[in-house]
Amino acid sequence: MKLLLRIVTQLLGMRDTGDEPRADMYLPDRMLGMAIIFLLIGIGLAVAACFTLNPYMILGAVVMIPVGIAALLCWKNQKINMVTSGTFEYTTFLGNTKTYRFADITGLRRNQDSLTLFVGKEKIHIESMAVLSDRLIAAINNALQQKAE
Repeated sequence: MKLLLRIVTQLLGMRDTGDEPRADMYLPDRMLGMAIIFLLIGIGLAVAACFTLNPYMILGAVVMIPVGIAALLCWKNQKINMVTSGTFEYTTFLGNTKTYRFADITGLRRNQDSLTLFVGKEKIHIESMAVLSDRLIAAINNALQQKAE
């Protein structure tokens, strides 16, 4: 898996940080594994559909390939980096980055499969499988405690 991870990170132009985490919140390598599986199944179905013209295989390829691409984009792009002790940058799965202040955090909701962080009037989606650094967790908890007082 580590060799596959290195190959994909090189192909995507990501730098290898070794043991250092990619960000204060990021999606783990199992998301990359899921993306590769979805893409391989989708490509396999597309190739098989070329020979059999089976509509179910075509439908499967049309569904699996975009899901694999979306999972790959989530793994590569979706992250939170703490810029200072008072601000952080959130990057969506499409690569759009916006800077927020911890002081603007108004709430945190636990969903069945994720967390929603409310910052001002905006929402930040954090997958349940995401890896969060201790300093990010402490900063969010501190901001929520200050709001509660």
